[in-house]
Amino acid sequence: MTQHDPVAIGARLSIDAVDAVARGARVGLDDAARARLQHSYAFAQRLAAGTTPVYGLTTGCGPLSGARIDAAQREAFQRNLVRSHATSLGAPHPSAWVRAALAVRAQVLAQGVSGVDPAAVATLLGMLNAGIHPIVREVGGVGASGDLVELAQIALAALGEGVVEMDGTRVSASAALRRAGLAPVVPRLREGLALMNGTSFHTGVAALQVARARRLADAATTAAAMSFEALGGHLEALDPALHAARPHPGAAAVAERLRARLAGSRLVRHDEPAAVRQDAYTLRCIAQVGGSAFDAIAGVAAVVETELAAVTDNPLLLADEQRVVHGGNFHGQPVAMALDHLKLAAAELGLIAERRLARLLDPALNGALPPFLIRGSAGLSSGFMGLQYCASAMVADTAVLVAPASVRSVPTNANNQDVVPMGMVAARQAARVLDHLARGVAIELLAAAQALELRGAAAAAPATRTALAAVRALSPPLDDDRPLAEDVEALVRAIDDGAFATA
Repeated sequence: MTQHDPVAIGARLSIDAVDAVARGARVGLDDAARARLQHSYAFAQRLAAGTTPVYGLTTGCGPLSGARIDAAQREAFQRNLVRSHATSLGAPHPSAWVRAALAVRAQVLAQGVSGVDPAAVATLLGMLNAGIHPIVREVGGVGASGDLVELAQIALAALGEGVVEMDGTRVSASAALRRAGLAPVVPRLREGLALMNGTSFHTGVAALQVARARRLADAATTAAAMSFEALGGHLEALDPALHAARPHPGAAAVAERLRARLAGSRLVRHDEPAAVRQDAYTLRCIAQVGGSAFDAIAGVAAVVETELAAVTDNPLLLADEQRVVHGGNFHGQPVAMALDHLKLAAAELGLIAERRLARLLDPALNGALPPFLIRGSAGLSSGFMGLQYCASAMVADTAVLVAPASVRSVPTNANNQDVVPMGMVAARQAARVLDHLARGVAIELLAAAQALELRGAAAAAPATRTALAAVRALSPPLDDDRPLAEDVEALVRAIDDGAFATA
């Protein structure tokens, strides 16, 4: 796939592909998926004409699954199912999250075991390409029978009901579909249930959080290299033999990236014995701590990639085997637990970044740098004092948010859903933790840049001078006190665009 090719829905969907769709990439249906969809739909039509009970097709749902749904009632039943669940509360989710969820749900249906009308998938893809984004609010889903509440709001829009955002304004779904030349989905068989039954919303969000976590971890390594150099860290902590003796891949990767960033520096220590003056753990253990986060992110990515290739629907209509399988593939526990792990990884990166910041600002610890990196008179100016308050507050908030959501089960649905994973709770928390990490890394970049200039940037490594220049392109040196919030936000945007990658 080139940069301008549409993302192929129905082929294997990657985290990077979901991230691209969330950022506005177009989508198309994989050729092989077309035949699968038609084959599956024909099987669903045969089942609907038969007498064998099929959950959500010829029966009601949840505790009402014992009720028979006759053919004349099926469309009304499917519409009512969507309408009754399309209720979420609070602020709307970002449109990027909604786009990710649309792509992932279309991917699930395109596997050809949900028995839906192929036109339903065409409508979802058309909504993405036309920029039609259903309004999905942040509170309501528990991730049990999937993201029923969130996905129901997407399904409602696909049926031509409810409100969407299009071209920056809110309009009725029916008007948006009409403007885009799209036909609303007609849920004749099980389209309503299939559109809303599964983990697609929090899985889509998880993919975006993993993509962002990768960028942030990379930028955190750049910031760490700049602080390491500004504080005169000893290179022995990055020795390849040291990391070969404890072969965690993340630690080895971080150490390698730091060595590359610091190559040619005249500010780091390497000639004197490291035992004479030990570095604090925030410098000596950058690779071990940061590497643990890298490994955790990789583990979370593996779970999310598996879920992106999965069918999270119930039941599965296996047309080739002429049978229906009922079960719990809609349960969000795998991704919810992975999101909790992602929070821990980001929290640790943020914590060690704040500790390096504290060291940079403290004259008792920073190796003769001025207090708070003030260029002028101490007392008259306060330098980076205010930003450290922000960093400390974010570390504290993160420590609360990292408590696992995936074990906070509160049974729902008349105790039919008696163990629920709270996947969207974990997803929202992960997003907030990553927001804190992004700002924490941006603050460290600002402080480390100032510290390198105070130590003499001409003696810094070529790679860290490049990073310093990237900081200065967005934020001038702090010669006189000024509010720094906009500087931080500008750096956050650059980090999210990959400007401080180390690879």
